[in-house]
Amino acid sequence: MTENKQALPGHETQSSEMNCPSCGRFVGAVTKCPYCGAKVEKRMSLVATRWAAVLLATIGLFLLWLMAVKRDVPVVKLSDVQPTMNFAQIRVEGVVKTDARPFRTGTGMSFNFTDGSGSIIVFVSKKQMDAMTEQNLIPKAGDEVSFIGGLNVSDDQLSMRLLSVKDFRLTRAVAESVRLGDITEALKGTSVTIAGKVTQLEPPPEGSNRPYALHLQDDSGEQVVNFWQSEYDQIENPDALPGAYVRLRVSVATYQKQLQLKLGSARDLEILDGPPTAPAPVLSPAQKAAETYRKTTPPAPRDFSRGRASDAPALAPGDLTADHKGHTVRVRGRVTSVTPPKPGTKQPFAVMLRDGDASLRVTYWSSTDEFIADKPVPGAVFEMEGVVDVYRDRPQLMVESGYKVRQIEAAPAPADAPAPVAISGITAADKGQIRTVEGTLGAPRDLGKGTAYTLTDESGSMDLVLWHSTVPAEVRNALAENQKVVATGVIGEYENQLQLKANPGESVRPLR
Repeated sequence: MTENKQALPGHETQSSEMNCPSCGRFVGAVTKCPYCGAKVEKRMSLVATRWAAVLLATIGLFLLWLMAVKRDVPVVKLSDVQPTMNFAQIRVEGVVKTDARPFRTGTGMSFNFTDGSGSIIVFVSKKQMDAMTEQNLIPKAGDEVSFIGGLNVSDDQLSMRLLSVKDFRLTRAVAESVRLGDITEALKGTSVTIAGKVTQLEPPPEGSNRPYALHLQDDSGEQVVNFWQSEYDQIENPDALPGAYVRLRVSVATYQKQLQLKLGSARDLEILDGPPTAPAPVLSPAQKAAETYRKTTPPAPRDFSRGRASDAPALAPGDLTADHKGHTVRVRGRVTSVTPPKPGTKQPFAVMLRDGDASLRVTYWSSTDEFIADKPVPGAVFEMEGVVDVYRDRPQLMVESGYKVRQIEAAPAPADAPAPVAISGITAADKGQIRTVEGTLGAPRDLGKGTAYTLTDESGSMDLVLWHSTVPAEVRNALAENQKVVATGVIGEYENQLQLKANPGESVRPLR
């Protein structure tokens, strides 16, 4: 048995339990001397205390983890969001204002949401969009939703990104049942239920960007429902559609001033056993709320999907001066020209607004153009809100949100085209004038935001440019190399070469 040795000098005041019984050195709470390796006997209270501390620390860490995982994310009103809440995770509950729209790039989608105190745009990633499509959770106007999102607060703009599809709760609104003949522009922006007999299923021409066209007929009229290849592939038996009776939930929109019905998901199409019976229209509380919002101006103090409830002063283009630089204003005028960015550059869109004898240059980036519902076209009257800047000693307006661009009056119907002229007779003096030319198309060239052809007649040749934002896809898809056409447009110039920029609408027609 080892005898306790006397404590070393300076260790006399230490408890014998704190010193090694073999070498006399201070060893604290350890049970084995780090100097000589001898076993150190400890009081049971000290051993118990040490293990109790370890156990309590472990339990505490477990409880902290459990609280972090199981705690409910608080529900926050949009009107209570502050700039200091940037990147915060919150839960919101309310009504979807607009059908979810996929991005043209195919990288996700977005939809507008309101909780009664404000509204916001919500972004969804492609992976989340695919999961929501599979689970039939794609939001439509009027649907009640609850979800958790991450805030992105920047100046007066606010957006959210959906965090998890697993936490996305959706209560589908009952779409109003209407007859085909009763669908008018008053229903634009809503979802409706229609039923009838399929008279034709028209696939898109090979190599074109057109959607499928399902022709539907009931006792009140006929309508065409459009959907894409992704929806067609999800239909269980598409070959059975022609001649069948179906019921569909569709979104009502307009394209090129024409009503358009869009099928958002194959799950919204049901093949019936026989002629349908028209049910009485039923509106859910969510749909009533959405309808009220559509017909009235909400008193929300903050509307983040369209910026703040606009209190910007309204000025005429001629009233703007360099002194307004940095101020946010609203300007209204008639569009005289729309210039998209040149391919391969980082230029913005440029729109010229005219009011009387005064004109104003308005610019916005491609990311803003994505969210403009009605694209500016020459002849239409638009109201735009943005920040005043000075460019080459002249004021211009910089639009920062696509929701701040609003069409007030559609472009008037085009007048009769002028008589065709020879290409060789067009000179620099004709720039800005409308001319009509008959000729043969060369090979198409992709301009990113448009398509160019070399147009040749017996006297010469020049470029014919069709911008996608103004010339409908149906017109562009009907053109091909070596085709003889008649084209009407405005004479412009690019890199010292005259070109014909096709007018909006059906300004280029094949000649038989």
